[in-house]
Amino acid sequence: MARRQEKSSGMANCVIWIVAFTVLAGFFWPRAPGMVCMSLAFIGLLHMAVLVYEEIAGAKFREDMSPREFEHYCAAVLREMKWKARVTQASGDQGVDIVAEKRGMRIVIQCKKYSKPVGNRAVQEIVAAIAHEGARRGVVVATADYTPAAVKLAASNQVLLLRHADLRRIDRLLARSAT
Repeated sequence: MARRQEKSSGMANCVIWIVAFTVLAGFFWPRAPGMVCMSLAFIGLLHMAVLVYEEIAGAKFREDMSPREFEHYCAAVLREMKWKARVTQASGDQGVDIVAEKRGMRIVIQCKKYSKPVGNRAVQEIVAAIAHEGARRGVVVATADYTPAAVKLAASNQVLLLRHADLRRIDRLLARSAT
């Protein structure tokens, strides 16, 4: 919801930008300041086009997703965040649903589309997966909350526990939890 408001606010700002610089261009046309203002209006138009494209092409969460579709959704969000993310095979994945890399940092991710709180087992599996995949960090992404025991185990093993809505902030959350 907040992301949608952020997008519409960005669109409104673009429209204001475009109108303001187009009006200014009219006052100064055809001199150099008018051309600069028209160029700035054009840049606003390009930015608005990018916002519209992201809204149309971006990964969208749906409550009726299957667990496998949820894994692909999480990988798509990571790709939007400039991670190189691949979904592992459905069985025999050693507790890893996604392997992602960015700037030399490899992370392993387990995706849990649950309606009840996620427990210790997910954290235990991702801890084992970190060593198995040679990753620096492990992340569990869930649609539900986590049990207190899972939170405690994750904290002692440097595992990041996220809700699916927080996945777009993964870079900041990984940086913050590393210190």
